[in-house]
Amino acid sequence: MSSKKEDTETRDIPRSLKGIEVILRYLYDKEPVSIRNISESTNNSMRVVKNILLQLEQFNQVERATEKNKILPKWKITKFGKKVIEQMKDSITPIETLNKEDRLLKGISISSDLEKLNSKKKNLREKIDNQFKDLQTEVERILGPILSQNKPRFEDLVSLILNRVKYSKQKYSEIPPDPIESYKLKKMGEKKKSVSKEEQKMVLAEINFFNNLISNELEVLAGIQRELSQSIENSVFSNGYSVALDLREELRNLKKLVNSRELIKVNSHVLSKETLKDLLKNKIDPAILEEILDIHLDMVSQIEGTEEVVLAVFGELDKGRKQLNGYDFKITDTIPLYTFYQLVLDENPDLTISINDLESVINRLANKGIIPGIKIVQPDKDHYFKLVQLRAHDISNDENKIIGEALKLQKFTLADIIDASGMSKEQVSEILENLSELGILKYSKSSLHGDRWYIVSDQDPNVK
Repeated sequence: MSSKKEDTETRDIPRSLKGIEVILRYLYDKEPVSIRNISESTNNSMRVVKNILLQLEQFNQVERATEKNKILPKWKITKFGKKVIEQMKDSITPIETLNKEDRLLKGISISSDLEKLNSKKKNLREKIDNQFKDLQTEVERILGPILSQNKPRFEDLVSLILNRVKYSKQKYSEIPPDPIESYKLKKMGEKKKSVSKEEQKMVLAEINFFNNLISNELEVLAGIQRELSQSIENSVFSNGYSVALDLREELRNLKKLVNSRELIKVNSHVLSKETLKDLLKNKIDPAILEEILDIHLDMVSQIEGTEEVVLAVFGELDKGRKQLNGYDFKITDTIPLYTFYQLVLDENPDLTISINDLESVINRLANKGIIPGIKIVQPDKDHYFKLVQLRAHDISNDENKIIGEALKLQKFTLADIIDASGMSKEQVSEILENLSELGILKYSKSSLHGDRWYIVSDQDPNVK
């Protein structure tokens, strides 16, 4: 068991802190730069870059630079931001941290002895079961403080994370712990199947390797969860929401690993025979992770995979099933594009498509007459809202007006929306019910805060 000192030395610096320093250093000697360029140059997602820039802007370390005839601003470092970086150069001692690959491969040792492989398999299984339980318990624990803050979007995100943890935990528990024993079981009249010693070793080595990866991934998730808990305890809900989004993304890697572990059977491997032979020699090259987690599908495969998910969701709705495994929200006839994009990535973690790629896929399916496609709701020139329509629905003028007010308010009570729209209570109540049924609005009932609604979009998610 590692000591507390060792844990401290190997733990990653919080992502937000690392990102702040990296982005400030990148901007130090640059002309105004777009969020996309910063994202590509610093290896951070555009969402993370945007959140960090907004934080730095509050502290007067960066500022926006709007170019003529351009809608989206670029960003540049301020004099104060440069001063901060110069002070960092003089006062900050570099901290050694483990990168993602090192953390996932940390402590992995594969024996070539059958008895040791079997013993390790059993121990790892028990450890993973406990890690899943601990992660589930900790995520459940932070829901209470979030519920008390009247932040329904944050509540929904953490609820989704909790359901994804439970789903992966359940899926892992259902994987037969020993595929060799399962393979040897014979039906009446069949000959008893035998497995060569070499094949037994390869199966067990592969199982142990993936069990180690899953265990290490659960440690990574536990670390992010601790950062999330700390943000909530310190009432830094803006950073907490960003960390929760990181947690959701990392859960996609966990799903990949659990899926891979499920595929391991006698004479059916995830890794190549050469790689398995290297494992039995305890030769573990970090490049192996590229085969497992960093799958670079070509664009044709990306599009095909995206279409499969879209059609699968449509198929579930067509059969009258409105619930997907591991989710606590129901599939509706219309789903906000942003929500649907996240759903597609959750369902197939190998995809690295952009939201524009998804929109193109949906438009292609719409052109084939399979689904209605994308509907843009634009109540005024400053606000618009994109919906994926799995079944066609017209939006009335009154509904359009309520959507416009919802986009401005983001989160609201019945009284708020009546006051903003000028409509009667009866009119507004009926429209809110219709829009919630369609999936355009989300309804949340709280004993602390009463009935609330919010619109699902990627606008200002941290503060609503």
